Amino acid sequence: MAHQHEIPDATNKRFLIATVMNVIITVAELFGGIISGSLALISDAVHNFTDVLSLIIAWIAQLISGKRTSERNTFGYRRAQIIAAFVNSIFLMVISIVLLIESVRGFMAPHPIKGMLMLIIAIIGLVANVVTGLMLMGGKANLNTKAALLHVLGDALSSVGVIFAAIMIYFFNWIFLDPLMTLIVAGYIIFATYPVLKDATQILMQANPILNFEQIKADILTCPYVLGAHHFHAWQIDEEHTMLSFHVTMRNQLLSEVEKSSDEMRRVIMEKYHVSHVTIQPEVDHEQETVVDYDE
Repeated sequence: MAHQHEIPDATNKRFLIATVMNVIITVAELFGGIISGSLALISDAVHNFTDVLSLIIAWIAQLISGKRTSERNTFGYRRAQIIAAFVNSIFLMVISIVLLIESVRGFMAPHPIKGMLMLIIAIIGLVANVVTGLMLMGGKANLNTKAALLHVLGDALSSVGVIFAAIMIYFFNWIFLDPLMTLIVAGYIIFATYPVLKDATQILMQANPILNFEQIKADILTCPYVLGAHHFHAWQIDEEHTMLSFHVTMRNQLLSEVEKSSDEMRRVIMEKYHVSHVTIQPEVDHEQETVVDYDE
């Protein structure tokens, strides 16, 4: 996709515009919710406030991740975006639980709501969220922007629900729809956020990105002079860069031959399994390996 090659400055401008838009939405919905007495609007305003914080975090992470590698940070700062995605996802989960609690309270203690004012503010919020979402979708796609986009999409969905509730409250006085919309949106946000939280956690914990070590070993054993392979370790720097290291047992031979075999193994693994970086430690005088060893 074309936006995958967008320059960082353009992406940073998108985060800036999205942040400013969310500040406007937050202020409008907060005052609108207080005046109209709508729990859904107030809850959405609180949610939008977390959007502002999340977009700021994502924006800063975008800037940091663009820094070059150094002697201290040999892999660069790509993990900054993963950390931002993790923090944003946790934030969303907490806010969603708060919204669930508030919606239950709304069912138990209903109060009068000004439906027309609620409708006007909700429409303004929807338009602003759609514009913000389009801005973020036009930037480079990664876990960081995905987490920020989830915030915005969650708010857009919330605005649609609030609009529907406002119409029903204005014409039919269905006050129960106000906490009901809050309940539905909070549930959706939790459902949509969980995959991002899971992926970010797996990367931070350096979990294996679902590489089949047994199949990789089978491919390695087809290379000349290779007797076995063990000590497989795989992890991700971010969602785009996978690293793999392992030990390989080889027949005693010239170093030049070891280098040829290692280059062939790297080529096969990088092409077939889309691994960004492969580290191979050759060994000699070991018995032939029959089982893949994942331990130190």
